[in-house]
Amino acid sequence: MSVERAELVTLGGDRGRTDGTDGMRRMGRMGRPDRTLICVPHAGGSAAAFHAWHRVFGPRGTAVLAVHWERRDGSEHRSSIEARAASLAAAARELQGPWILLGHSLGALIVAEAVRQLESSPGPLPERAVLCASTPPGTPRTFPPDVLQASDARMAAYVRRLGGTDERILTDAEFGPRLLAALRADLDLIERYAPDFTRPLATPVSVYGATADRDVPVQSLEGWRRWAPEARVRVFDGGHFFPHEDPAAICRAVTADCAPGEPDRSLR
Repeated sequence: MSVERAELVTLGGDRGRTDGTDGMRRMGRMGRPDRTLICVPHAGGSAAAFHAWHRVFGPRGTAVLAVHWERRDGSEHRSSIEARAASLAAAARELQGPWILLGHSLGALIVAEAVRQLESSPGPLPERAVLCASTPPGTPRTFPPDVLQASDARMAAYVRRLGGTDERILTDAEFGPRLLAALRADLDLIERYAPDFTRPLATPVSVYGATADRDVPVQSLEGWRRWAPEARVRVFDGGHFFPHEDPAAICRAVTADCAPGEPDRSLR
């Protein structure tokens, strides 16, 4: 099922409009799910990154929703991780049944912030938060400093180092500049993020990384225990975009982490 045909679900109602958000796309169709997985994309990414995840999660009884952030031109509009997290938190609480939050890279920071906000107010909480390919808040970043002013050449070099982006898109006269502009705007969210974690997260947390991720070294994953002391850390094969290289492996890990009792230690 293509993303263009996916059902658009309102994200946080009208409250999300001023935060640059407009919905979540429901990937695939299924009956009454056991739980819902809400996926938040990486910097410069979109809901399209998760377009095929329903094929592996659906048979396990998990519906997949992917967050869609509205892109606006012009420097007069600057969102924030806190604002996006607030929209995500509001939308998640409108869902029926258990739900899981999963974020990739920038999305992981948005998910962690959303959980912090959810735990600060009465109401349902996620069954689990899954943080993929992200160093914890406060960690030095590897993208160009003062990212909004970085040249296209420096941004393109950063994208190539991360991998996961088709060179034909990066060098396309129309799509290349649009991709880099979206990436700059999203990385600016990270550059300006000043988290206010006054206490550790109580929600169960999983932290996933990859052996060949040059942006998020495996040893940095343990740093998340400052915010989630009981976090389950798993290391996969692949680079920064490992969740999309093998969604089935992510599905197995998430399913195991959400199962009662101890997780399957044989999973990587």
